[in-house]
Amino acid sequence: MVLRLHPLVAMKTIQLFPVLGIMASLCVMSSACSTLKGEKSAANIATTGPSVVSAKSQPSTFELDRQMNPTSGADVVAEVKDYSSNIAEVNLRFIHVPMTVPMTHVGGTTWTAHFTAEQLKVLAVGGQTIAYDANVIARNEDGQTAVGAETVKVAVKAPDLTQQDDKKKTS
Repeated sequence: MVLRLHPLVAMKTIQLFPVLGIMASLCVMSSACSTLKGEKSAANIATTGPSVVSAKSQPSTFELDRQMNPTSGADVVAEVKDYSSNIAEVNLRFIHVPMTVPMTHVGGTTWTAHFTAEQLKVLAVGGQTIAYDANVIARNEDGQTAVGAETVKVAVKAPDLTQQDDKKKTS
């Protein structure tokens, strides 16, 4: 007579569902950590030459008053990185408008383009908000150049100067 024993008979029983639940939670958490908001992949940064890591308008829309002056700051901020050389020059170049705005290094990897009232007047159209696309272009001291992978949206909102404002209507 041959006696067969099941291999799990002598082992303690472990409930499998809680263990699988914990393992699934850890997998989800670890994958979420790599895609947190604001986090960029190092794969998007060039190992040689400049890389435009990010760029955005601050504020998202540049509003002009009735004298065609900005109501608040009008800046584009870009993060530019280069592992092998110093960044020599960064510009904001508009795609469908013949305008280039030089950017100033403010520290670290941060560069800003500050729009003057005259530059905004060139972009303004009375009574409308016009959105423009622009590229950040960076050049390092070795002469290597990079263009940002994503365009920057620059929106300019101008008042309709043909309309009287509320103060003049009541006078």
